[in-house]
Amino acid sequence: MDYVNSFLKENGGNHVSHLVFLQDKKIYWASDQRVLIVYKRIANKLVVLGDPIGEESFIQGAIREFNEYSKKKGLKPIFYQISPEFMAYYHETGYRFLKLGEEGTVNLQNFSLAGKQGAKLRTRFNKFARNSYTFDVIKPPYTRELLLELKEISDSWLGNQKEKGFSVVSFSEDYVSRFPLALLSNADGNVIAFATLATDYKNSISIDLMRKSSNSPHGTMDVLFIHIFNWAKEKGYHTCSLGMAPLSNVGKCKYSFMSEKLIRLAYLHGNSLYKFKGLKEFKSKFACTWEPKYLAYKTTFLPATLLQLIILINSRPASKPKVVDRIMYLFNRAV
Repeated sequence: MDYVNSFLKENGGNHVSHLVFLQDKKIYWASDQRVLIVYKRIANKLVVLGDPIGEESFIQGAIREFNEYSKKKGLKPIFYQISPEFMAYYHETGYRFLKLGEEGTVNLQNFSLAGKQGAKLRTRFNKFARNSYTFDVIKPPYTRELLLELKEISDSWLGNQKEKGFSVVSFSEDYVSRFPLALLSNADGNVIAFATLATDYKNSISIDLMRKSSNSPHGTMDVLFIHIFNWAKEKGYHTCSLGMAPLSNVGKCKYSFMSEKLIRLAYLHGNSLYKFKGLKEFKSKFACTWEPKYLAYKTTFLPATLLQLIILINSRPASKPKVVDRIMYLFNRAV
């Protein structure tokens, strides 16, 4: 992981490059180790997370190289959460596209709570300040006591839910210990919410793993986010990524593909289970821009591929889903 970290510092990352440190994925070095590709296998698929990382002049060749690597193994490559920037390269390699959602981004230079538009958030922020809530950003290494405190908060936030993996960050002491931590504490000095802060090593920062205690006051995450924006702005970052809003603005047009319209139904009616709409609404309080993210795939039975992705994301980082692979084997001939 030290070499990967050095590579990202030298070449810059993307909106999901920090998730390589979950260590639930494999690494393929393309173009003589000048391009980093992060992927994971499920059934007969090699699923790449995000775009290949490296100098742009090597990206197209790296996509083709990974395509050939997958073919030699008798597997199908797909790219998950790619950006519009390199879509021409995928297209020229024979890929089709399906919109997955949008990444929300805050322009830190323009961020402000002033005026009528910021009144509600400003009132909430000031209320926490009056009640002696404090904010701090600290850097590793962390004490064992702090990590245990954060684990308790994370468990409280999870409740009966299970951690996810692949494209969704999960709590582990090793992972948390790699990043700066944004902490919101109450008047007694107890942490009530935290977030890991990842960077693309360019001029953007990402609010990554975010957790709060179950008994934290209403508006806790709003206040934590505002503090992070102010801190990042002072540190010279230009933008802050809020991560994906899955299925956002997918299938709204009458000319959308049928697959995208079916995904739209999941967005509209699956909120009780996955809270897709709630996530978009929360991030829309802050986001200035939304960038679409896509699935790049070749000829496949798309419903089965989407099911594979759901299973992949819902597999815990440390788990080895042998049962999942057995289930998905049933789809192999169809996909």
